[in-house]
Amino acid sequence: MKIFKNFTSNDYIQNDVSTTCIGGFDGVHQGHQQLMKSANKFAKDYQVVTFDTLPKLYFNSKHKLLTTNEDKTKLIQNFNPVNLVFINFDHVVKYSPKEFCNMLEINLKTKNIFVGSDFKFGLNREGDVDYLIKHFGNDSIHIIDDYQYKDNKVSSTLIKSYLSEGKVELANESLGYKYSFTGNVIKGEQKGTLIGFPTANLEVNNNIQIPKIGVYEVDVNINNLNYAGIMNIGYKPTLSEDKKLSLEVHIFNFNNDIYNTGLTVNFKSFIRDEKKFNNVDELIQQINKDIDKINKN
Repeated sequence: MKIFKNFTSNDYIQNDVSTTCIGGFDGVHQGHQQLMKSANKFAKDYQVVTFDTLPKLYFNSKHKLLTTNEDKTKLIQNFNPVNLVFINFDHVVKYSPKEFCNMLEINLKTKNIFVGSDFKFGLNREGDVDYLIKHFGNDSIHIIDDYQYKDNKVSSTLIKSYLSEGKVELANESLGYKYSFTGNVIKGEQKGTLIGFPTANLEVNNNIQIPKIGVYEVDVNINNLNYAGIMNIGYKPTLSEDKKLSLEVHIFNFNNDIYNTGLTVNFKSFIRDEKKFNNVDELIQQINKDIDKINKN
């Protein structure tokens, strides 16, 4: 897979492709996967076209994402497109639908397009699938039906709502894989170590969707090695007066120094809400119960 970053109208792909799969691809969820599978079945020489900055994030800096571009690249690579093109959104933000279609046709050699029914493009989102049909012809536009799971249309927005409610299993089933984020291990207050449960404190991309405050069963990947663990997202009310949200993971059977190391947390299930205990001993008892519950799964 060849990767094009910051693609503009001054750039041209060199290899031959017949088919373009286009969308935002935030989360690369089951709906996106169905889109790519359909394109791949139609033509092995298909490419994926998306944007370096998701339009919703471009217009709203507080918009949350399911995946970084690095995560997105790794996930899309599993579906074997010949190209992955990140269009520089700032470059095309004022393009008319016609200008955008010309870029698809000339710079990206697009002949056939696979797209979701709700795809919008061009200045003020004036372009839609009907415009694509008008420009490229009816036989060239392949509109993929919405992917349904438990009577709901799978979308990035729905998955983020699941995560914000702690419904990790529903989010994972809609994604087709375990929701995860990657962070850098930073120095914390080390209060976990004092009570017998050392934790890795994570610093993550500010735009990434953080699940609901609470305690989670997780898998942790460090240097391509996997470990079981338990994660707390919250404010540690029993141990701290700090009002800053913390992301802490206790990794089972692990005691290496991993400060300034990147690690990935894969969410498996929501265990319980965070709560303030009467004392540290009650907190320790509850953590042991949480770990026992995970070990029985």
